[in-house]
Amino acid sequence: MSAKDYLSTFHGTSESIAHDLRDAKVDVTVGGGELGQGFYLGTALHVAKAWAKQRHDCETVVEFRFSEDHFWTFDIHTLDRAAAIEARSDIRAFERQRTFNFGKDMVWSPIVGGPLLYCDQHKWESAGGENFLNSSDVLRVKR
Repeated sequence: MSAKDYLSTFHGTSESIAHDLRDAKVDVTVGGGELGQGFYLGTALHVAKAWAKQRHDCETVVEFRFSEDHFWTFDIHTLDRAAAIEARSDIRAFERQRTFNFGKDMVWSPIVGGPLLYCDQHKWESAGGENFLNSSDVLRVKR
């Protein structure tokens, strides 16, 4: 794959979870965050490392690399900053960080919680998205 035809996204995590992710054990029903239930990937390596440090006291990151052509086949819901802030507020107000779904394969938005820095996040939430992230179409590398 040349650099022009694939996307790299990153998941900061613990060593043990990184091992499972590399072994194709992504589960979109386990995680939760500012946009609800799902498996979160970010577009910036340094943000994923910071997340791992904050949550797990390590800098373990798994890179997910896949073809842009595959990426664009999914039902993607995009949120701009204002919409992401509003969604985050509503999800928190109803305490649905671990249960809320948009009913899409993936939600793409800026990260709006934490320090003000720009980084996009991809929240994968469908079974089809999970199957893709666990497939041989995705290269999973511990960084």
